Amino acid sequence: MKHIYLVALMVAFLAMSAFADDDPPPRDKAAKVTIITDPPNSDVYLGGELLGKSPIEKMDVKSGRQTLVVIDQGFELVNQRVNVWPGDDKRNEFNFGTKIPKGHIKVTTIPGKCIIFVDGDQADKTDGAPLTVHNLDAGDHVVRAECSNGKAAEELVTVRGEETAEVTVDASKGKRK
Repeated sequence: MKHIYLVALMVAFLAMSAFADDDPPPRDKAAKVTIITDPPNSDVYLGGELLGKSPIEKMDVKSGRQTLVVIDQGFELVNQRVNVWPGDDKRNEFNFGTKIPKGHIKVTTIPGKCIIFVDGDQADKTDGAPLTVHNLDAGDHVVRAECSNGKAAEELVTVRGEETAEVTVDASKGKRK
């Protein structure tokens, strides 16, 4: 019976020490954070304040439990609660391999047979039916159609992550190639 009591006591002690790291850090003490993102040059917010563009290295902030937000090209890539510990603590180094969301463009052309270029790179042909160009980084893209009538036209298209933008490129009145 003593062994069961002793084992139960040890398990309780181990559980309590394991949860000790879940205690929030003290608030409003001087702290330093390092925040690395891939891609770099993302906007970094900590506790609602803009810290600047990543990478952020050993920046002075206040300790405590805070929300870290990383935004790139208008897309929120990170939004999570983090513990910021006082001083120059290794636990205050955050490294995120973020990904810019991908989207698609569905291109319809007038006339129906055109060669499609996205940002200067040939994507494919329409051949009388709409063409969907897949896996483009979110953001603005130039779609150009060089058509069978010898004319060309282009449109600026904004791609949003996980969505398909639709565009009609009318080269019926466009300029000669």
